[in-house]
Amino acid sequence: MFRKITQIIILACIVAVAAIIQFSFIFALPPFWAANNLLLIILIFALFFYDLRSALGVAFIGGLVLDLFSFHFFGFYILALFLTAWPMEAVLRGWLTNRSLYSFGLLILLATVLYNLLVACLAYFFSAGPSEFFLTEAAFWRSLGYQCLWSGLAALLLFSLAGAATRRLKPFFLEKK
Repeated sequence: MFRKITQIIILACIVAVAAIIQFSFIFALPPFWAANNLLLIILIFALFFYDLRSALGVAFIGGLVLDLFSFHFFGFYILALFLTAWPMEAVLRGWLTNRSLYSFGLLILLATVLYNLLVACLAYFFSAGPSEFFLTEAAFWRSLGYQCLWSGLAALLLFSLAGAATRRLKPFFLEKK
């Protein structure tokens, strides 16, 4: 029991620090570097290697920290991260049944596209001022491309590190009877 509580506290601290780095440092970088979305990568990592409850915990803690510093309505990032985690869980359980690099890469790219569409829709419909529709803006598509690139690189790196650290991803062979 103590070990489980310690793991939850460590995960909460990692997510909170990643959210603070995301909001205070990464968002201030030039567009190519600012497209790196640490929270989304951690969310999909938790979903892929742990379970939906862990991913929802990551979504809640990370979204809460981002919402505290954000100028959007409170709950904006929590809602976007939750609405990204649930469909990705369905994709992971329904279509991507094996734990491979391809599954992880596809899941993180799908999550990146879905998250960006959700954030853009929420910002468009709930922002105070008139703005152009996000699908017609080149900046949206450029940012989405950059974020897909960063997410793909993160998938490759994280899957390689996880494969080296655990035996869960090692191939196994069925014995002939």
